[in-house]
Amino acid sequence: MSIAKLSSFFGILIISTLFIGCSTFNNVVSEDMQGYYDFREVRWGYTQERVMLLEQGKGVHLRTPDLLVYKSIIDQVPVFLVYTFRGKRLRSAGYMTQKPTTNAQNLIQKAIKKLGEPSHELTNGKMWELPKSIVYVDGYSTHTRARTSTYQRSSGVLELILNEKPEDAEITMRWDGVLTYIDRNYYRELSEMDLPLLDLSYYEKRLFGILRRRSTTSIRSPTGRTITIPSQVLESQEETDR
Repeated sequence: MSIAKLSSFFGILIISTLFIGCSTFNNVVSEDMQGYYDFREVRWGYTQERVMLLEQGKGVHLRTPDLLVYKSIIDQVPVFLVYTFRGKRLRSAGYMTQKPTTNAQNLIQKAIKKLGEPSHELTNGKMWELPKSIVYVDGYSTHTRARTSTYQRSSGVLELILNEKPEDAEITMRWDGVLTYIDRNYYRELSEMDLPLLDLSYYEKRLFGILRRRSTTSIRSPTGRTITIPSQVLESQEETDR
């Protein structure tokens, strides 16, 4: 075979190899496109190490063999970013508020904006059934702060010209919330268990809305002293007074 023919042969071989390599690379990239992710940039079944690689740059807040927790901010809400594993495989993930905040409802708005109307309106929260995931979101009041005063606000002489009654600025409400994604195969396994709660870890119970932060009320007296009590105590007292 002449040198010219050999050069032509190897040139075609090299070009073909490059095309095959590019095709393989494109297939790998296409599998990891945003539309194929189950949550953020991960897919169900990922190992903890692979999730950490994708979340590199974030400081790990808590890590166990079945748990990864980061601190993050989603739609101006300070949250814990949580990944839970079983058998070294990712099975649920989501966000939960770090503490009661005034804008936790942003998590609900985020879910509705992305997913549309929920598949189910639950007693506590909303739920979507996606092809590969179950999505759950909930927001609930957990802290009421009241500041008493020697004065009580009213409209007074401005009652006839005010469009709205003055708001009571002495009371503020803070909320907690979760936005959770669950591997649908795992959710199906839970539905087949006699005691599904036994399979859930503490953080999964928080993500799934099984455990909710207890509601409290803080009352600040005119003297400056603040007393914090469970809201259930006030509710029980109100029932007794009726």
